[in-house]
Amino acid sequence: MEQLRLRAQDPVLRFGSGVLSGAVMEPWRRFALLTQPAPAALIEARARSQAAVERMVESLAEDDLRALEQGLPDVELVVGVGGGLVMDAAKYVAWRRGLPLLLAPSVVSVDAAVTNTIAVRRNATVEYEGFVVAQAIIVDFDLIHGAPPELNRAGVGDLLSIHTGLYDWRLGADRGRAVFDSAAAARSAAVLDRIEALADEIGQVTDAALEAIVRAYAEINAVCLGVGHSQPEEGSEHYFAYSLEAVAGHGFVHGEVIGLGTVLMATLQDHDPERARRILARSRVDWSLARLGVSRAEVVRTLSGLSAFVRLAGLPYSIVDEVEITPAAAEDLLAAVLDGGRTPP
Repeated sequence: MEQLRLRAQDPVLRFGSGVLSGAVMEPWRRFALLTQPAPAALIEARARSQAAVERMVESLAEDDLRALEQGLPDVELVVGVGGGLVMDAAKYVAWRRGLPLLLAPSVVSVDAAVTNTIAVRRNATVEYEGFVVAQAIIVDFDLIHGAPPELNRAGVGDLLSIHTGLYDWRLGADRGRAVFDSAAAARSAAVLDRIEALADEIGQVTDAALEAIVRAYAEINAVCLGVGHSQPEEGSEHYFAYSLEAVAGHGFVHGEVIGLGTVLMATLQDHDPERARRILARSRVDWSLARLGVSRAEVVRTLSGLSAFVRLAGLPYSIVDEVEITPAAAEDLLAAVLDGGRTPP
């Protein structure tokens, strides 16, 4: 397992235009291709024709993942081409069967291609299990540019969370509820600094920006593996997003909802929320309630129930444990974020 973790901290990343081709899969006689309709249409015909079986991924519900894995024939390799849904489904199949894995993200809105645990939906909540390391992560710019640009811009959200995540981690350590690693925190902060410097390019969805986002995901994953938890980049902003999903009854573009969560929690922390706003604005990430498809009432309900949600889930210590968010306080916080400052794009 230790060797696997070392490999996970230094993943094989291949960047370029047209790097996802039939030649990549030629050494494998039988492979399963897991994908989705939109990215499938962009895969080189030769690559698709070489697959022993092709399946469209529609769900991460545990029963659906189990049926997907059990319904596949014997293969030598699992290839996942698509968004976060496909990345996790491909990781699940490879993990359950003990097979090598190639991953080619079709969008960089979430870090699922470079993380090693697998998101599985159980009873309408996401849980993580397993541990798998891809043979290679193939970042084909032609494929990724086929996705709507707003989805790729949203990749900044899952890195912006470093801003509030580090604050929560240090707070937990100050209260004797966590062990803070200054070197790991400094490395995470440096990642966010580099992403902020590239925010304008992220807004333009340049190849350099796409590569920077994926490399940043990989580095943060390595940091988290090194300390044994996700607090270098995950805190109260993610807790808010998890809870809002449960309240609203539907999912979101991950980076966009994390954008909202980061501005809200940075405001609650009194920890430079303007920096979060600035990065989101320059990256052209829309974190508005209209974009997310939620009402103010749903956000207020989420904020006022966040303490109970965190306690029930047993999540690490954060600003949510320090502040009582009554419905009135939730109204005030949301008003400060949406009405008292610059509104989202």
